[in-house]
Amino acid sequence: MKRFAIVSVLAIAAFALMGCAAHSPDHHAAHSAEHRSAPTLAGPPARAVEFPAPVGNGQPREVRVLVDEPALKLVSIVLRQGTVLPEHHSAVPVTIQAVHGAGTVVAGSERFRIDGSHAVVLAPNVPHAVEPDAGTDIVLLVHHMGRAAEHHH
Repeated sequence: MKRFAIVSVLAIAAFALMGCAAHSPDHHAAHSAEHRSAPTLAGPPARAVEFPAPVGNGQPREVRVLVDEPALKLVSIVLRQGTVLPEHHSAVPVTIQAVHGAGTVVAGSERFRIDGSHAVVLAPNVPHAVEPDAGTDIVLLVHHMGRAAEHHH
């Protein structure tokens, strides 16, 4: 069984919508009870999050935490001029999406393309690296799902 997958961003939304409609009322009641005890966002109930502007000049790698809550950590990572994000892992599930540019997520022997219409979903503790297309800039949006004992930095 693989612990990671590449998915279309639109497919994630469609799956979520279809999954909600396909369950019985009993499932919805159990699911609602689960969510009452699930971690919540401590900030305001709705807020805008600003992604990095066009890449511009700066350090080869810049990391900025956009949201850091019990239920979600949202991080932007700018990689300039082909700078590789070396192999690492997260103790929680993550999704990696390119909001500018394109590249490849390397997880073991698997290589997954990321761009504006594809994201990669990784299970906890899957070693992975990100390789921007040669000589290009990429801006990543990384969603850490939930809070583990430690968040990867």
